[in-house]
Amino acid sequence: MKFCSSPTSPFARKAMVTALEKGVDNQLEMVSPDLTDVFKGINPSNPLGKIPSLELDDGTVIFDSIVIAEYLDSISDSPSLFPSEPAARAKTMTLHALANGMTDAAFTRRWGSTMLPEDERSPSWNARLKLAIDKSLDQLEAQIDDFAGKVDIAAIAIGCALGYLDFRFAEENWRDGHSKLAAWYEEFAARPSMKATVPPEG
Repeated sequence: MKFCSSPTSPFARKAMVTALEKGVDNQLEMVSPDLTDVFKGINPSNPLGKIPSLELDDGTVIFDSIVIAEYLDSISDSPSLFPSEPAARAKTMTLHALANGMTDAAFTRRWGSTMLPEDERSPSWNARLKLAIDKSLDQLEAQIDDFAGKVDIAAIAIGCALGYLDFRFAEENWRDGHSKLAAWYEEFAARPSMKATVPPEG
């Protein structure tokens, strides 16, 4: 299977952490994105131009990160990272949506402040995205008991989201006012799957 990803993408990291947790990472052939013109898209295998994508052995291409994660989860015999009971699954997937939305807001902030021409940047939109991140952090702090001690797709998404904030917005110190979340992250980030996927510096 061909996995198109980048070590700096928090969405690709989520899928890769899933692969490592499920023990299927050795089935992935890593493919680098095409960065020659990011405004035209960096992944020709995905009509949206985004990473990650996963090309199966029969040529089928699947995306985005949550679809890939669920597929990788399904091909392993180890316990699922996705609850099957409807209420538990809804809670887990809602937490995943919160973490994924926070990641998307952070990724969009980073893109808007570094990739767009200066005259196309919007301070008001940047502030709106930061507010979404701050509210998400507050919600995760309040819901810590819903994911503490678990290793599932929600915990993985939360861990990757917080790791991305450290990677791109370290100066904003998300740990301030979120002591329980910070303690949880310190433990979760020590997992081998998380340590193996830390974004490179620079």
